Amino acid sequence: MNVAGFPFLHNRRVVIAAGIVLIVLIGSADYLTGSELSFSVFYLIPIVMLTESVGSRAGIAASVASAIIWLLADLSSGRAYSSSAIPFWNGAVRLSFFLIVTVTLSSLRTARSQQEELSHFIVHDLRSPLSNVLTGLHYLLDMDDGSLDAGQQDLVRLGIASCNRMMSLINALLDVAKLEHGRMKLAVQETQVQALFDEALGQVSAMALHGKVNVTSEIDAGAETVLAESDATVRVLVNLISNALKYSPKNTVVTLRAAPAANQMVTFSVTDQGPGIPPEWKDRVFEKFAQVEARRQGLAVGSGLGLTFCRLAIEAQGGRIWLDSVVGQGTTMTFTLPGVPATAVVSEND
Repeated sequence: MNVAGFPFLHNRRVVIAAGIVLIVLIGSADYLTGSELSFSVFYLIPIVMLTESVGSRAGIAASVASAIIWLLADLSSGRAYSSSAIPFWNGAVRLSFFLIVTVTLSSLRTARSQQEELSHFIVHDLRSPLSNVLTGLHYLLDMDDGSLDAGQQDLVRLGIASCNRMMSLINALLDVAKLEHGRMKLAVQETQVQALFDEALGQVSAMALHGKVNVTSEIDAGAETVLAESDATVRVLVNLISNALKYSPKNTVVTLRAAPAANQMVTFSVTDQGPGIPPEWKDRVFEKFAQVEARRQGLAVGSGLGLTFCRLAIEAQGGRIWLDSVVGQGTTMTFTLPGVPATAVVSEND
């Protein structure tokens, strides 16, 4: 069970209460149906839920409680056995099965946690040398005394853009887990869309120049200001524009646009003229591990956890993200963010 997709499962008290209620309900169904129907397998639902969300002790307690309740329901059913010890034997067998499941899940949970911590440390340590490379490239460009020709300067800028892209992917790896578990707090505030566009386009300009792709931006009236966390939103835009540039043929156009939408929302879109994405991948590309399979099939969906970070970051700011694509004609990535009512903007300017 992947608890990341169920935010309420991160609240230990809620999970414990829900587990107790489920065990009682399943036990009641066991009692009411007597010996005709077996509900043993359904006890695994609260056992798995408690083991995954709370820990092995909670799973063991749920296993013992489930076995006892099943035994009580069986004894109360009035079913005749050839020996009075048979119900207790059956109860012990069920308890053993529940405990095996609990221990197995607990071991997997521990191994997964250790693997995530190791990956976190490795990825975190990559940021330091990458930052040094970025610093060196910026210093080389800023201190240029004319010894670099235009082509060499473009190569340095491309190196900076590539390092920024790598840094963005590293940050995505670190932040996805935080967003999934609600540990990353976003400081949402009124933000100028033009400032978001300028920052994002500045980071991808070298990549666009190198790929000979033209990037245009449009901001419709009524979409000038949004409620957003600036850094996270810029990273989302950079991710989406970079993916569009990566799969755009030369001499094509990538269009970045902001437009007002219903319910005081603002719609952001990144449209390319690339190969497009098949309909069956329309919703799956934002899943955590679906991109790996998609890339094996040669689909233009980006790399790493970039789109997963985009989805989590946008949802954390009160928006949503989706894509529209026609194979052979291009893809439009769209997300929404809360807008700022015109009256609020006018009052501030006054």
